Amino acid sequence: MARLYDEEGLVLQATDGKALLDTGPVPGSVEDFAARLRSLLPAGWFPAPPQGLEEEKAPVLVAILTGFSTVFASIWTLMEKCRRQMRLATMSDAFLDMLAADYFGVDGLPRRASESDDDYRARIVGSLVAPRNTRQAVRDALFAVTGVEPVIIEPLNAADCHAQASLASPSCGGGVGYGCAGFRYGSQSGGQFFLETALGQASDIQVIYQVIERTAASGITGWVRVEQ
Repeated sequence: MARLYDEEGLVLQATDGKALLDTGPVPGSVEDFAARLRSLLPAGWFPAPPQGLEEEKAPVLVAILTGFSTVFASIWTLMEKCRRQMRLATMSDAFLDMLAADYFGVDGLPRRASESDDDYRARIVGSLVAPRNTRQAVRDALFAVTGVEPVIIEPLNAADCHAQASLASPSCGGGVGYGCAGFRYGSQSGGQFFLETALGQASDIQVIYQVIERTAASGITGWVRVEQ
């Protein structure tokens, strides 16, 4: 490693008085590739690279090697970027959007307006490992897509439908039941649920259907109403 010098030709020193050394060009830079190419040339064909404050004795050679090295450095930069886009933890920009489309379908988990890569990546990771098959899972998945709290009604769930009421005595069922508009109808058959939500941040109603199909348990029928 060569020593570093200031504009006056004096050796640069650290705070402890030791000389500062040049660790060489950044790997993958134009200077790095030019040095590599020059080291491959047969010994004695061209002057050796300058050391310290020596002047370059082969400027034409350096210019030619720099031209080749510029191409190699561009390819290196592209390879590094492609390498980062191969892992969810490091990918960015449109590659994150493409990954979300691959895993969740087109518009299944779109990027929100002005959402950063880090925030979007966190939502993708959360959706990949999100629970499935439960009521809470359906609620969380819908809220992540729409930003709206959905209303879920299970006919077999007494907390949703309560006891049977009537038009004459609506309060006996806790305000919900049979016989009047707005009452909820319970059932002992199970295997289905009703869901009410707004479109919210979702691009269209098909996105909501896709989220429910991916999250709800297999064999369960969902009746969905979406307010625009």
